[in-house]
Formats: sequence, structure tokens, C-alpha cells
Amino acid sequence: MAWIARWRRWALVAAAAALACGDATEDEEVALGRQAAREIEAQLPVLDDPVVTAYVDSLGQAIARRTARADLAWRFAVVNTSVVNAFALPGGFIYVNRGLLERADRMSELAGVLAHEVEHVVRRHSVEQMQKAQRTQTGVSLVCSLTNACEGAGARIGIQVAGSLLFARFGRDAEREADAGAFVNVRRAGVDPRGMRTFFEELAAEERAAGGDGGPVGAWFADHPGTADRIAEIERMLAAVPADELASYQANDAGFRIVRARLASLPPAPPAPARP
Repeated sequence: MAWIARWRRWALVAAAAALACGDATEDEEVALGRQAAREIEAQLPVLDDPVVTAYVDSLGQAIARRTARADLAWRFAVVNTSVVNAFALPGGFIYVNRGLLERADRMSELAGVLAHEVEHVVRRHSVEQMQKAQRTQTGVSLVCSLTNACEGAGARIGIQVAGSLLFARFGRDAEREADAGAFVNVRRAGVDPRGMRTFFEELAAEERAAGGDGGPVGAWFADHPGTADRIAEIERMLAAVPADELASYQANDAGFRIVRARLASLPPAPPAPARP
């Protein structure tokens, strides 16, 4: 119905304005994240495979429900691209690329990535990124919506938000914070935190072998800066964990092996979308 569409548009405008002012509620954060997710999923090839999706969601939920924001309606999805990357939207919407699943050797490596993206949401890093973008966009968007001077302006707010988040690059401080939180998150879930180190090391080795452009893993390093320093910090955190405790954590499971076999049986991922 038309009035529902108008209400949703005005709700999104109000949430965007609140976010730009720095006082968005959790409901507004979730609403913006949900809208961004809609726009992203209209433009990116989300993998429609129940086995793979169910496993990633189950692992992600096991991590997220042990965080300070366990009450969010977390959602985990797989993007059907060979590019190695993952990203988080406000409100608990987490995306991991198929290429990352195919690079991970064991469950603990995937868990470390999911825990890292979960921590971005827990610490509201995505909200901070959106605030920066919205401070320059909201005034124009509100004028467009109030005056109808801009064709489709209300709907375009969501597109602007989705685009700015999808290609947002967190700074090194935010990445270090997310790593520190991820280290705690995986341990709380009973997962071996050494998977964080081995995954970083494997990607770094592949980037070096690929030369200048970084190959398929280049996007990961562009969006997750400071890898060498982060590996050293993970080493420092691992050194503080008793050996018998490390030995008690789970590094792999049958579900992950099933997912890897399933991905190998599917048609290849389509070409990756271009980055602006």
C-alpha cells in the first residue's frame, strides 16, 4: 500500500537524520542495516544454497549470542563471488564471500573472520562509518524528501547508505579492536583462536605470491589494513593463553568439511562486482 511505502521512507529519513546527529537508537541502527542489506542483496549475488548458508549462519550465531549484543537478530549470508572478503552492516547483518570460505582450511579460520565482523557490529564501527557518510548526505536527502525536488530521493537514501558501507574501509584502530574482540568471541564459543593467525598468514603468503595487485585476496588487505601488525598482536594474545587451554578448543568439524565439498560441487562463482 502507498501509505506503507511512504511510512517506511519517512522512517528511513528520520533514522538517517538521527544517525548523522550521533544519537541513533538500536532500533534505528537495525532499520538502517536492514535497508542497506536489502539494497546490497539486490545488487550482489547472494549464494542460495541451504547447506552452506545454514552452516555459516549456525557458526555465526554461536559466536554472536555470546557477545554483549546477543539480543540482536543476527543474520549471516554468503556472497557468491570468488573474491576473499567479508563485511558487516549495522544491526547484525554479516556477509562472507564464497572465496573466503574456499580459502579457509578449517572451521576455526572461518570462525575467526565471522567473530571479527561480529565485533565490528558489537563496537558499532559500522554505525560510526555510516555517521561520517550521513553527515554529508542527510541534509540533501531530507530536503529532497520534504520537497519532492529529487526524483526517488527517499529510496536513494538506502542506496547511498548501502554503497558507503559496502565499500567502507575501517581504520587500523578499528581493525585491531575487532581482532581483540574476535579473539575473545571465538574462545567463548569454544573455537581455537589460532585459526585467526593461520588464516592471516595464509592470505599474506598468497598476496606475496600474487605480486603487486594481491590477486583474489587483494580486496581483503584493502579493506582490512595492517595485517603484519595484526598477526603480531594475535601472536601476543595467543602467548598469554595456557597451552592446555588452547588444546581444549575445537579447530574443525564435520560441518565445515561438508560445506567445502558442497562448494566444490557447485558451479563456479560469477565474476566479482567492480569496486568503485
